Amino acid sequence: MELFDVSQFELPKLSEVDWQQTYHNVGVFLSVYQRSRERMGLPAVPQLSAMGQLNEADNQLAYSNLNQFDRKEFENCQQCFHHGFYGIVHPFRPEVTKRRRKIFIFRYLHGLSISSVSERIHYQKNIIVSDSKMAMLQFSVALRLLVLLTD
Repeated sequence: MELFDVSQFELPKLSEVDWQQTYHNVGVFLSVYQRSRERMGLPAVPQLSAMGQLNEADNQLAYSNLNQFDRKEFENCQQCFHHGFYGIVHPFRPEVTKRRRKIFIFRYLHGLSISSVSERIHYQKNIIVSDSKMAMLQFSVALRLLVLLTD
């Protein structure tokens, strides 16, 4: 008997992913997440620390002005976002994990182009493209927003 079943956690091949539907699902989630942050009085996009971690001070702001529904929505979205964001990893290279997380924020929350991200973090465009896809794949898998192509 295996102690750890790898097959439960393996990522699908990029060619098996329905990217259009997956981007749609993630886009719907990110829209709700950003709206809930703004209702909290926070910037729509969370800030990253120098280590590529989310700024936890965001959770402490503006709670008193919210009704119970908005607060619950924010807490749920924040928890989901953390789960997805911290699902973006490279198993052996922490610097790649940090880079992928930055790319995810720049590409999918700030809406920057590949060229703009490349200029900001000083990596080649092909790395930005591959890390963007992998970050999206890992984020969507963590939140179960991934859609696979049907045969």
